[in-house]
Amino acid sequence: MMKVVSGEQMRRIEAAVAEKIGLPTLLMMENAAIRLSEYCLAYIKGIVKPKVIILAGGGGNGGDGFALARHLRLKGVDVRIILAVDPSTIRGDALINLKIAESMGLPITGADSINLRETLESCDLAVDALFGAGLNRRIEGGYERIIDMVNSYAPYVIAVDIPSGIIADTGAVLGTAVRADLTVTLGFPKIGIMIYPGAEYAGRVEIADISLPDISVSGMGIETCALTDNEAAELLPSRPRRSNKGTFGRVYAFAGSESMPGAAVLSAAAAYKAGAGYVCVCVIPPVARVLHYSLREAVTRILPESGGYYCRESLESIADELNQADAVYAGPGIGRSPRVSEFVFKLIETVQAPIVLDADALNAVSEDVSILKKLKAPCVVTPHPGEMSRLTGLPVKDILADTIGAAAEFAREFGAVVLLKDARTIVASPDGRNYVNTTGSPALAKAGSGDVLTGVIAGLMAQGLDPYAAAMLGAYIHGKAGESAGAELSNYGVSASDVLNRIPLTLKACENARGE
Repeated sequence: MMKVVSGEQMRRIEAAVAEKIGLPTLLMMENAAIRLSEYCLAYIKGIVKPKVIILAGGGGNGGDGFALARHLRLKGVDVRIILAVDPSTIRGDALINLKIAESMGLPITGADSINLRETLESCDLAVDALFGAGLNRRIEGGYERIIDMVNSYAPYVIAVDIPSGIIADTGAVLGTAVRADLTVTLGFPKIGIMIYPGAEYAGRVEIADISLPDISVSGMGIETCALTDNEAAELLPSRPRRSNKGTFGRVYAFAGSESMPGAAVLSAAAAYKAGAGYVCVCVIPPVARVLHYSLREAVTRILPESGGYYCRESLESIADELNQADAVYAGPGIGRSPRVSEFVFKLIETVQAPIVLDADALNAVSEDVSILKKLKAPCVVTPHPGEMSRLTGLPVKDILADTIGAAAEFAREFGAVVLLKDARTIVASPDGRNYVNTTGSPALAKAGSGDVLTGVIAGLMAQGLDPYAAAMLGAYIHGKAGESAGAELSNYGVSASDVLNRIPLTLKACENARGE
């Protein structure tokens, strides 16, 4: 899977390559400049006499910018370097490339000695080479002025590795940050441009190959990854020709209430569309009436209820049959009441199959999170930030400031896979692995969307995927289906049913990607 690294991990990778392989850091900088020049030239292609300015700091990011300026000049581009630092403070590889640029006669000007607004307005492309992945201090003073000017007046911005002002490890903004149209990240994508808010500042992200050997990541303890389209396709469960509904697993579902029966329909249908062979929806009578009308494929078990909700007796009536389940999910639309909480707690203590806990099941768990210590089987919890706040006691703003950290800590403490919903959903495994989901769109911000995701994950687990893989692939498929629905219907007009109906098309694309 595609590795996603922190700033410190990237520094360790480069140091290890230099030490073990003998690849000089100066050559890595040169490789980076070559790749960056390709993206710059692609953007300005067709522009008559294009003008490019490179805003450079004094570290490695600035060194990349100095080398880039040289390559653009060699291609005949009118390029100018704007220095944000005193040149006497520049050291190492960056200084070597600055000296080369000076020897070539490239125009180099201090940011304080020009009309920066006029310079930015008159260029065709501005390159942000101010700060790299090592930045850990708040942007202020002259740097803040430069970044604000870039955001206000540059016609198009390409950021080198990571937009200046973004923390590489968390995506947090250090006061202010460059808003790039394109970020060319070097070697490996950085965590800070894969998750929000950093992803919002990064624009489109392209990964530049700077010729790092595969050995560079071995032993580095890199636990964060993302899925490419081909990698997602390889995770998809196989569908042997000689098979029957039992081959693809039995899902048992506990969803819906008198006021929210549609949650049972959406989630159960999603489990089927994700490939499960048999879905048994264990519901109370008011939900059964809606389910029978809306989802002909569903097998139902009608359970005792209390006031329109599940209760302890609901589980007692189905407990023996649950031994047949390959996967279980609970929570979508089940509502909140003391009897519901009692039902959820007893379910957690009873179920022997992998289980997904979502929505109101998580609200019940938040009353006593230690109940998760009594799980008898692997579990996936799927909170949104508000639910995560109730589960952890952390303010929502703190969770959003470090989604990977919040999800990873909860997964470690309670031994459950955590799928923390966000614009970039995080999946954290108890063993320390983390996944950043890069699919999805604002089209998914609708009631019922989470119910569909829960059904997809349960359907994948029923087919044999382990909970972490099922949560990763489920988030990927769900996001792709949302993108497809949004592209056709607009991000405003998509319903959860629209997303549901595009899951098969997403799976078909995965099949095609792996040649089926």
